[in-house]
Amino acid sequence: PGLGTQRRSRSPRGRAAATGLRVGDLAAAPAPREGLLFVVDAANVAMRHGRKVRFSCSGVALCLDYLERRFPGVRVVMFLPEYMLDAKKVAAKRRAGVRAAEVPDDAEYLRGLESAGRLFPTPAQDYDDSYQIEYARRRGGVIVSNDLFRGAVDKVPMHQRGAMVDWLRRHVLSFTFVGDEFAPNPDFVFPVGAVSIQTRPGAI
Repeated sequence: PGLGTQRRSRSPRGRAAATGLRVGDLAAAPAPREGLLFVVDAANVAMRHGRKVRFSCSGVALCLDYLERRFPGVRVVMFLPEYMLDAKKVAAKRRAGVRAAEVPDDAEYLRGLESAGRLFPTPAQDYDDSYQIEYARRRGGVIVSNDLFRGAVDKVPMHQRGAMVDWLRRHVLSFTFVGDEFAPNPDFVFPVGAVSIQTRPGAI
């Protein structure tokens, strides 16, 4: 479906009423979440864990571990430019002094994620945000990121931007790290269609 066909939520209260499922309401002993999809913005997660000065692959591992422990049966995918999986190209970029967001600290770990079917490389010339947004939109997924995706919004026609911003607001799960502990936004409300499970109150 096109972006223009997305339903708009009028308020956070209305979204909560539609689903009744917040991250902060999930049970301490989780039930299987089969069919739930997270699209992790790996670069954004890595830079947050690296305090914006280092592309920390450990941050990606911590995020994956949290999601897979907290939501058994969940599917997690990521998209990154293909050069980030090539240790020689990453080393060359590091020597050239490019910005930290372009030089992951463990390309071998990223290649392992690719081999495991979790990470999918995108052509270096492409905008990887477009891949993760479109995949999540078509599959009813939730994007894990602190990015506002302004560049992606600017790429769509003007008459569709309102719908795009609304979709992103409802489908992007923000987060932080408390040391090495991944902490998703406890007020995030899963959008209608992303989950169909029963929950009881409990800590995230």
